[in-house]
Amino acid sequence: MMSRPEKNGKVAQPSRYAYRLTIEYDGSRYAGWQEQRQVRTVAGELRRALSEVLADPTLDLGGAGRTDAGVHALGQVAHLRTVTRLDPDELRHRVNDALPSDICVFDVAPAPLSFHARHDAIARYYLYQIALRRMAFAKKYIWWVRDRLDVEKMRAAAEVLRGFHDFTAFSQKGPVDHSLTRDEQARTESKLVDVHELTVNLRPGMMVVRIGASHFLWRMVRRIVGALVAVGAGKLTVEDIRLALRRAQPNETIAQLTAPASGLFLEKVEYPRELVDPQPVDVLARLGLPAEREAMVQKYRSEPKRRSPPRPARPGRP
Repeated sequence: MMSRPEKNGKVAQPSRYAYRLTIEYDGSRYAGWQEQRQVRTVAGELRRALSEVLADPTLDLGGAGRTDAGVHALGQVAHLRTVTRLDPDELRHRVNDALPSDICVFDVAPAPLSFHARHDAIARYYLYQIALRRMAFAKKYIWWVRDRLDVEKMRAAAEVLRGFHDFTAFSQKGPVDHSLTRDEQARTESKLVDVHELTVNLRPGMMVVRIGASHFLWRMVRRIVGALVAVGAGKLTVEDIRLALRRAQPNETIAQLTAPASGLFLEKVEYPRELVDPQPVDVLARLGLPAEREAMVQKYRSEPKRRSPPRPARPGRP
């Protein structure tokens, strides 16, 4: 879209339109969300597809959460600003046609030009899936832990981590994001995080850790999950977690316990005046995988069978 000269001789800037995109992706093949040179990323693929559809070299794209390499998303949110106006459904269909099969924009909505996916977010929620048995269908989306885990000890450790704390012991200095302003970079580097939700939920054959916070430090979720698993397996104690949190120093033991990326999902990004479902998403059901159903079948088969009472004879039959 070309700019038009105004009466005073100045060039009028073209109108811009804003959209809110909600995206799901399998992060297995990507070096994370954030665009990087010479490596394949989710945001890079999305920008390529949007550029093809909108023919706008000036489009502005930004995400709410910078997921690491191999991490998946059920509800990543991005803002899009462009000079090209399209019906949201048409934009969604055309962009998805240009995207690889492991990235999908499942919702597009008009947004104010001021909408910023990261700045306007008030919380992010992550899920981590731990398999308690070997699974044939979900290896890319779980961490299979062979140790027997004490869920009550894990919940006690989670209670220690909930709240406003310095999470230095559970994080690592990440790569510099050149898209951030100096103030944004300072906020990102602050180790103080408000973790308002940290739950450990049992499902057939699975354990799901859900964590909600104002923001997250690099590798924070994976280190928290690794530490909780170590407590559940008896390799760390709840008091070890309390001391690591209180000392607020880099902790090599916890660093070595970092959980693999495969089980981690960005579940949802929360914005003002939006409600968050208190129940975590059933990831395997959403993926269409039979692993959880199979676990329920196995549990049913292992239960002692009860004999059904004899049916009453029908009238007129012996």
